[in-house]
Amino acid sequence: MFPSATLADFYRFALLLTGDSSVAQRVLAETLHEAEATLAGIRHKPARQAWLIQRLKDRCARSPAVHEQAGPRTTDSGDEPPGRSNLEALTLAQRFSTLPEPQRSTLALFYLELFEAQEIARLLKVETEDLARTLTEARALLREALQETATHEPQNG
Repeated sequence: MFPSATLADFYRFALLLTGDSSVAQRVLAETLHEAEATLAGIRHKPARQAWLIQRLKDRCARSPAVHEQAGPRTTDSGDEPPGRSNLEALTLAQRFSTLPEPQRSTLALFYLELFEAQEIARLLKVETEDLARTLTEARALLREALQETATHEPQNG
């Protein structure tokens, strides 16, 4: 239905919206299950992607507020702690998930580069000028959240 690279982007989108890898996996699986039947009649690839993104966005919005829990979360079941880059990615996703809507979805869609600006504006049902303003606000909010995280992290000696 979708190339694996696109599915990875959809997962990243869900992760950025929820901040929790297990919730993102569940939401993506539920959405893909729904997509099997629904998208059979939609042949235009951008329309299929737009439908899937909108459904993921809606499902993520209905998921529990997972970003309220402290600390990075993974679905790793091994005894080894997750690698530093994995923790950094999860921290980014957690900070992303604390952004308000529509800033969170706007920045996630730009970050993943799945759509052009006009397509994102249409998908989010906003004017292009409003999209640019929302993107600027989202970047500032994310920068603040990441700076706050950095000031609260213990320094390695």
